[in-house]
Amino acid sequence: MSLTPEAVAALAPDAASLKAGQKLATPTKWPTLALDEGVLWGEAQGSGQQPYLVGVDLRTADIASKCSCPSRKFPCKHALGLLLLHAQGASEWQTRPPPETLTKWLSGRTARTEKPKAAAKAADPTQQAKTWAKREKKMSAGLEALELWLSDLVREGLLAARQRSYSDWDGQAARLVDAQLPGAARLVRQIPGLLHEERGEALTAHLGRLYLLIQAWKNRESLGSGERADLLTALELPLDKSALTPSLQSKWLCVGSTTEEEGRLTVRRTWLLGEETGEVALLLDFASRAAAMNSGFLPLHRQSGALAYAPSAYHQRAVLETTEEAAVPTPLSARHAHSLGELTTLWAGALAANPWLERVGVLLGPVYLTAEQVCGYDGTAIPLAEGVGSSYLWYLWGQANTEPAYTFGEWDGQSFFPLSLSPESEAAR
Repeated sequence: MSLTPEAVAALAPDAASLKAGQKLATPTKWPTLALDEGVLWGEAQGSGQQPYLVGVDLRTADIASKCSCPSRKFPCKHALGLLLLHAQGASEWQTRPPPETLTKWLSGRTARTEKPKAAAKAADPTQQAKTWAKREKKMSAGLEALELWLSDLVREGLLAARQRSYSDWDGQAARLVDAQLPGAARLVRQIPGLLHEERGEALTAHLGRLYLLIQAWKNRESLGSGERADLLTALELPLDKSALTPSLQSKWLCVGSTTEEEGRLTVRRTWLLGEETGEVALLLDFASRAAAMNSGFLPLHRQSGALAYAPSAYHQRAVLETTEEAAVPTPLSARHAHSLGELTTLWAGALAANPWLERVGVLLGPVYLTAEQVCGYDGTAIPLAEGVGSSYLWYLWGQANTEPAYTFGEWDGQSFFPLSLSPESEAAR
């Protein structure tokens, strides 16, 4: 698999890990550097007597790493250092098979990839119907209680809400979890973060989404199949993989990913862009905080494979079922880009189809970045998200230097979070 330093940098879980990995990208800190049929491995000298054993599996598009260091970050700084050394073409690499510890890990990955899917046990339709009826009853009771709670909250007013203790919000969220409504519980937990906005617009919109969720559930039988699927997704019911819709697109460009902590879970969002059609697809990966999550796909690398969309009135979430080729470095495509002026129309159309949508993936350009904004050359501008760290922003800005660029990122109706960028001179036409 072809690697560039920029692609490796995009795999870093945070700026501190990237900086530490860059310091380790020096051959003198590695007593052993070796490769063996798509596997990189080496020994990184740390502060202890024994060096850390590091391995990176590049045999598939889904990159994974293993290290004997105690870090819980994936990839850790040692894996990043090893990848950067390889991407930079630094030092001479021996051709040697990895030690037994890494061999067992690699064998396990291979076995999981090649293991045929067991035939699903045929479900009893009668039992399924009974189980769903029981859950529906429980969810309906939980949403009825939520409607009363919301009515009291609005009647008491914003000032009274600000004086509530956090235990009030947590208690209501816990009751919704008991009613098997994790999506509604998550929305309730977000309310305290909106209470102190001076004008209260964000809070009002948020409470409106909660109320709409309740009303949609009451009228779920009259909803279309896509709308009903979006309602169940907003309530965070499991994805029905039997209802996935195959895409005609087969070549996908990974245009970036981001990882967040949600309760006890680590959630990674990976965005793909169809090379021929410009279709946007969102892949979601979940892991407990204690579990390892693979590094994922390399940003700005092309994948070929079968992808299927989840049912929705606004298709975005998808499942990549197979990958057929090794990833190939590819810049963003200018022909699928939107101008900043088109963003409002795009967002309005998305919300009209799915009012619980939290973000869309969008390719913008040509634009340039400042410390606080994405700016168009027609005088338009949109704010950057607060979570965009300055070091990451200037890393992207440095890729474009002073020329126009194309950037893919997440837009939530208020701010833009850039995930990848290609200078105009490199953007594919």
